[in-house]
Amino acid sequence: MTRGIVVAVLALGLAGCSSSDEAVAGDEPITPEAIAAITQEHVDLSPVEVTAWDVFTRELGEPSPGARSEYGDVSLAVVVAPTTDSPLVCATPTFFDECVDDTVDGHDVTIAWQDLEPEEDPGVVYVIDRRDGEDVAVQVIGPDVTDDPRDLDLGVPLEDLAALVTDPRLSLTTSQEVVDLGDQVELSAS
Repeated sequence: MTRGIVVAVLALGLAGCSSSDEAVAGDEPITPEAIAAITQEHVDLSPVEVTAWDVFTRELGEPSPGARSEYGDVSLAVVVAPTTDSPLVCATPTFFDECVDDTVDGHDVTIAWQDLEPEEDPGVVYVIDRRDGEDVAVQVIGPDVTDDPRDLDLGVPLEDLAALVTDPRLSLTTSQEVVDLGDQVELSAS
């Protein structure tokens, strides 16, 4: 299946979906495909490529499903991980230049970032929801991080990123309905 068809199938399949603030009960392990489908509900861009993302699994040594969506000028990687004391979620502020707890459009999140390193790295922004027993994070790469990301155009509104990481369907275990939502997503080989 070509990328254009994958995007069209994803967009059509998600048109009737919506999120809820109520907790999602279930004992099904969340899949990268379900994470990608939920991500697309919160992002008003069409992905050119969607892949599984296992950085947290490798770094933490525990299953931490994730999905990376490429949107031309910006890349989003969303992960659900067991609660950890890792610097990747600002448990210790050694990985990022700054970690700030904030309320964005009614969502309590941590915003973390590494600044631009000229001619080396554009910088990175994370928006993190530290929950009881798990952490949900979105990594944003693309725009140059030259200042507090709350004052920058990240390519996706910060409000949408905060709503994404606090979506109760993003959990290590979720409902069959959420897993089925992911059946509409075909991941590219990474």
